[in-house]
Amino acid sequence: MKMKNTRGAVSRSVVLLLILIGIMLVIIAVPAWNAFRYRSERIGCEQAMKSAGDGLIIEYLGSFEESDIREARDTLERVMPAREDLCPVHGNIYLIKDANGIYTPVCGLHDPDVKRRTRLNASYAEEMLATARRKSVPAGQRDPESIEITVNGKPLTCVHVTEEEVIHRGTATTNGYEGVVCYYGTAGDFTFSPKTAHKGMGSAKEGEICYFVYADEKYCAIWRSNDGWDGDAYQ
Repeated sequence: MKMKNTRGAVSRSVVLLLILIGIMLVIIAVPAWNAFRYRSERIGCEQAMKSAGDGLIIEYLGSFEESDIREARDTLERVMPAREDLCPVHGNIYLIKDANGIYTPVCGLHDPDVKRRTRLNASYAEEMLATARRKSVPAGQRDPESIEITVNGKPLTCVHVTEEEVIHRGTATTNGYEGVVCYYGTAGDFTFSPKTAHKGMGSAKEGEICYFVYADEKYCAIWRSNDGWDGDAYQ
């Protein structure tokens, strides 16, 4: 009986040990898998950007001086019809004009220039917010607590605030913030009121967006109606 109980205790110990080993393997494997997946997605995206860029060069060879951003976008649509699927994880595709006047596609998730990536995503988010707000907020009505847009294939909540957020860097180095965040303020609200002479209001009319901030894990981009874009993504 005693030997049987001892064998039972040993069996339970072995099972517990195997479970612990399994948990440790999962803890080790998940980060490694995530890193492998991100690398695969990045490589796939880079290859797609190169193909799209080569297509633009071939299509516009010798005529870049006359081309503009709209022309380049139309050409990219012809060269790569499924533009939104160029990036394997649906990163936004932006067109950047280089020193030679050639438009090059870059991804909002995988562009190696991290500051530029933040700036492009912030500018796009501000445009999308303005468009969504015009559609959802009738003239003269107060803004809802937040408006949802889509950036890089994922929903992004733009929170309406009545004073500036205390954020000037990426969320990874700023307490109280996590991931990608977005805030905006409108002229006439609280600290954005003409009575407070808030620096961010500038020439914005009452009810118009006068303050906007977009921050990802690395950098922050801030827009004010009186002096444009600022933040460490621009430094």
